[in-house]
Amino acid sequence: MAAPLVPDEALTLLPLSIDSTPLHPAPVSFPSGTSLPSHISADDLKPLNELARILLTASNPAVVFPPPPQPVPNERSVKVARAKEAGNVAFKKQEWNDAIKLYTISAEMAASRPVFEANIYARDELALALCNRSAAYLGAGELVNALVDAEAVIQLKRPWIKGHFRKGKALVAMGRLDEGREAFLLGLQFDPTAEDLQQAVAEVEEQLRAQRAGSAAGGAKAQ
Repeated sequence: MAAPLVPDEALTLLPLSIDSTPLHPAPVSFPSGTSLPSHISADDLKPLNELARILLTASNPAVVFPPPPQPVPNERSVKVARAKEAGNVAFKKQEWNDAIKLYTISAEMAASRPVFEANIYARDELALALCNRSAAYLGAGELVNALVDAEAVIQLKRPWIKGHFRKGKALVAMGRLDEGREAFLLGLQFDPTAEDLQQAVAEVEEQLRAQRAGSAAGGAKAQ
């Protein structure tokens, strides 16, 4: 349920004057001549001025605003990585079903992280597991599943070109060449130097040219 809107008449807007001089006794103040309501005084600005002085005199902003804590891999990360690596071994042997099972285990462990753990791990680990599983599904000929996993990867990490590459590969395998080309080109917008995507675009464009040439030849014979 959305919070109710605060009526305009409940708000009192007052002008503020800001002095950027670090040693100024009151960097934030009401301009002279400001008519203050009876329930507001200059003392109300004391907490704000305390903070302003700290910020203005801080020689190292990182002390005032420390960076967020860096997440540290834990035991779950190790298990997720082990399942993925085992899937990679099966993938190299073209044992697609085993690879799919192992990547699924990796993905499920990544997705089931407790809510108090760093979200970055769940997102990155899950995206990698699904990306690999998309490739395994493609190898097994399960094209719809390959496309679904690739789409999920893009939702998790849109700037990561691997998701766009996997999506394009699945679409091309389905015979949806134009859509596959668009997927590759979208990936290139995030990294124009990606050789895999450049090669994929060149290959699908060659297929499209051959397809159009075939259609043109067929049309000429029909006439």
